[in-house]
Amino acid sequence: MKGIKILDERELGTRPSWDEYFMKMAIDASSRSSCKHVQAGAVIVKDNQTIATGYNGVPKRIKDNCLEIGCRKELKGLKYEESLDSGECYGVHAEMNALRHITKNIKEFTLYTTIFPCHKCAKELVSYEVGRIIFKSTYSEKEVHGTFEFLTESNVEICELDLSPERVYDIDFNRPKVFFAVWSSDEQKRILRKLL
Repeated sequence: MKGIKILDERELGTRPSWDEYFMKMAIDASSRSSCKHVQAGAVIVKDNQTIATGYNGVPKRIKDNCLEIGCRKELKGLKYEESLDSGECYGVHAEMNALRHITKNIKEFTLYTTIFPCHKCAKELVSYEVGRIIFKSTYSEKEVHGTFEFLTESNVEICELDLSPERVYDIDFNRPKVFFAVWSSDEQKRILRKLL
């Protein structure tokens, strides 16, 4: 889409850029999601320091999440894709869960998110004065266009960093040889190499 800056991932075997580092953190946060359809994660960063993280799922006070009981929309006979914004989902978006951890005095922060923000989340992010949004992928093309226009009008820089599975694995496991120096015995080194 015109106006979205595409960020390239670095070569395999190289140190991750700050953007790759924080996007990887958002991907990791998404692993805590309790939604059976979309696993989203978000990280709020200011001056290359992590301020907050979040993932999508039901609020704390709701005991049963969708991974345990099934999608509430589907339990009511609705098709997931056709019931977006129906009010039947109890899930809180990753961006909102991250925002609840920051104070209003943090301005011009960067949001790393695995999914392009929906319009409701974008309005909240702008009200908190987000300066930059870096997303991994989009969810709904229809929603992206309207939200993109809103964010552009609000002077938010929008970037896409679609980290490949190979780069994510590389960031996690392609450590320099000095990494292995902390392992004291040859047996421990052998076990670790086998795992990697």
